[in-house]
Amino acid sequence: MKYINQLLYEDVPYPTDVKNPDSPMLKGSIKRAGCGLCCLCMVVDRLTTQSLPLEECRDLAIEHKANLDPGTDLKVLSPVIAEKFGLKYRSTSDTQQMIRCLQNGGCAIANVGGDRDDGKYIGVFSHGGHYITVVSADEKELCILDPSLKEGKFDEKGRKGKVRVEGNFAYCDPQVLARDTDNRDPSYYLFTR
Repeated sequence: MKYINQLLYEDVPYPTDVKNPDSPMLKGSIKRAGCGLCCLCMVVDRLTTQSLPLEECRDLAIEHKANLDPGTDLKVLSPVIAEKFGLKYRSTSDTQQMIRCLQNGGCAIANVGGDRDDGKYIGVFSHGGHYITVVSADEKELCILDPSLKEGKFDEKGRKGKVRVEGNFAYCDPQVLARDTDNRDPSYYLFTR
């Protein structure tokens, strides 16, 4: 299964927040803002016999204006990728619906919201907005490909003990992810064949 880590792509340009002419994100890179692109490429690899190169995904994001705000707008780009690769797409904020999608052979991208402004919650997968690919689920755990996985990421206060890492895979209880996405709408982008 293909795993793409955005942290390896510091030298690959990806301008986002393009509606703001003075934004530093205009000179950004996939390392800084390409988590959504990485996730879409991993979904295509997981569900089809084709591949989507990261640079092509970036070009599609720019072409379809999914880069107007910081990062990638998956509400815009997900349907484009689904149509291009013959996938079905829908979005939801229902964690159980996302789990059913996975158990029926689909794949999901979770839209995690990071730390909360009130200071009462520390984001598990990110301190800010971030996308992660959810590839499977059983009764107790979700299996996740996090495009910003690095050593020690889940050892921080507020994260420790919530995620188990084996190689490129991260595992967590569905309720951990549900809480991490509960400030996003939608919480999940679902893809099936």
